[in-house]
Amino acid sequence: MRKYIEERVKQTTRHFKFGSIDFEEVDPMPENINIEAIFKAIENNFPPHYFKDLNGVKIVHLDEFDDREVNALYRDNTFFITNQQSDTKDLMDDLVHEFAHHMEVLFPEKIYSDEKLINEFIRKRHEMNFELRSEGYWTDDYDFENLKYNESFDIFLYKRVGKNMLRSITSGLFIRPYAAVSLREYFATGFEAYYLGKQDTLEKISPILYDKIFELHNHRDF
Repeated sequence: MRKYIEERVKQTTRHFKFGSIDFEEVDPMPENINIEAIFKAIENNFPPHYFKDLNGVKIVHLDEFDDREVNALYRDNTFFITNQQSDTKDLMDDLVHEFAHHMEVLFPEKIYSDEKLINEFIRKRHEMNFELRSEGYWTDDYDFENLKYNESFDIFLYKRVGKNMLRSITSGLFIRPYAAVSLREYFATGFEAYYLGKQDTLEKISPILYDKIFELHNHRDF
């Protein structure tokens, strides 16, 4: 899909309808980003049931993005995405990531009810805990079986452990370090990898997660 975008980048189109979904550009995107081509690529690569109940997409920079150090969020079946994007790749990453959170709202039982994905995540968390302790980090203050995002755990990983060490510890365990912060982000980062050119790596590192996304994509009964 990324290759498709790179081949289709032309003059930016600012206002359009994303299928039946309302698109609103409150804050203008950089001129080098072809929004219409990006959404067209997503329409061509995602099955129709992925768009169910999606209300709209808003390009707007919220103060919340700065407070939380994020570029996008999913709220009330709407994607809110900052206009502060470096290039087409950055915007594509954010859009696909938020689609993953939309999938969790639409199909939570299919993703999580059999607990296979939960167990895969917890198993990886325990392995990460072992690696952290092996490197001399005190981890008893943190619950590695907690599935939800925890700010103090996030700070521990990114401030105390640090990005370089975290990347080393999670290599071969998580598709990327951010996948370790919560179950939701484990799913979302895997969803990104599946659709943005890293399917083989995802299948090798997180086979259950790969299978879940494959089933979501190919299921015909939604």
